[in-house]
Amino acid sequence: MMPLLAVAALSARLLAESARDSGYRPVALDLFGDADTRRAALAWWPVGAPAARAIDGDALLAALCRLRAQGAAGWIAGSGFEGRGELLAAGGHVLPLIGNAPAIVSQVRDPASFFGRLAALGIPHPPSCLVPPSMPAGWLHKNFASSGGWAVRLAGRQTQSEAGTYYQRVAPGPPMSALFLADGRRARLLGVNLQIVRRLGGLPYVFHGCIGPLPVAVGLRRELEGMLDALSADFGLRGLNGLDFLLNGNRLAVLELNPRPSASMALYRDALSGGLLHAHVTASREARLPAASDEVVGPLRGFEVVFTRRRARVTDTGALAMARCGWCHDLPAGGTRLAWGDPVCTVSAVGSTVAEVQAQLVWRRRQIPHLLEKIDERSSKEPCLRETECQ
Repeated sequence: MMPLLAVAALSARLLAESARDSGYRPVALDLFGDADTRRAALAWWPVGAPAARAIDGDALLAALCRLRAQGAAGWIAGSGFEGRGELLAAGGHVLPLIGNAPAIVSQVRDPASFFGRLAALGIPHPPSCLVPPSMPAGWLHKNFASSGGWAVRLAGRQTQSEAGTYYQRVAPGPPMSALFLADGRRARLLGVNLQIVRRLGGLPYVFHGCIGPLPVAVGLRRELEGMLDALSADFGLRGLNGLDFLLNGNRLAVLELNPRPSASMALYRDALSGGLLHAHVTASREARLPAASDEVVGPLRGFEVVFTRRRARVTDTGALAMARCGWCHDLPAGGTRLAWGDPVCTVSAVGSTVAEVQAQLVWRRRQIPHLLEKIDERSSKEPCLRETECQ
């Protein structure tokens, strides 16, 4: 029988699908319980309210206890555990955590530790500091206890108060990411991606999605592989990880390291013959990377999260209309209420060039309000989203 495996995140749909594709029986633990999450998983259990935008630690631990009693092999943590090393450790005492150890995650997500190690390894990165710069213009205020750009703001004269916060100078170049596997000593680069980052309301750099894998010059690829090897050995990284960086011409500047399976997994569903989550488990537990002959192949893909900029409600017919689109994911149920900044769904595209994928994503994002405008009699008085109100 296929092993029982828990996947936990703010939104666990991608992990659940990857676990299923890798031959596991996943139980999804997240906040939303989207239709396709439930379809991919053996079961879905809530571990927090969507409005809270945070995982409820007690609910998570209770779910892991239930899964231990059912013989689960372990659990994988996705987004939502940034700055929550104690919760990762507590969960690991209940059910084996597959991936980076909590102590490693805490080191990577501590700005003093992370940027100190980058400097020691000679890995380029934008100037970063823990205290407010005397001249804040051109600097950002960030927090490693958050993800997706939701805690990135233009620096002012605020004082440092929260753990994990730091300041970083704005640097040139498009935002990029690298998805890689690590075995504690070495890394296997799976691919490089272009990130889709733009303003959402007063937040200047919110992650909306990415496109990849992109072709990379040989010299640049070797430089990146050297960085990933060095980081994997220095921190003892294991399993799937993501590295965010800026690429200015042929010069890299590292922004942060996500010591967990990242959203860019969506671009690599067919990349490895045994499945991404199988490779994650093998690298984490057996310190073994895929053979070099297991080439990473696949088309150029892209995805984009669609956020709402006003309150609304997803009608039953609107939910059904989205579910009928093969390029629509993270499908909300009819009756779901949306507040400002909530994710409505995710759209995806496949193409031969970045421009082609970008054009498809823009068109599909703009279709979501029209799909949501499909109303039924029970909800005809509910507000609908217009094209300008989805981003």
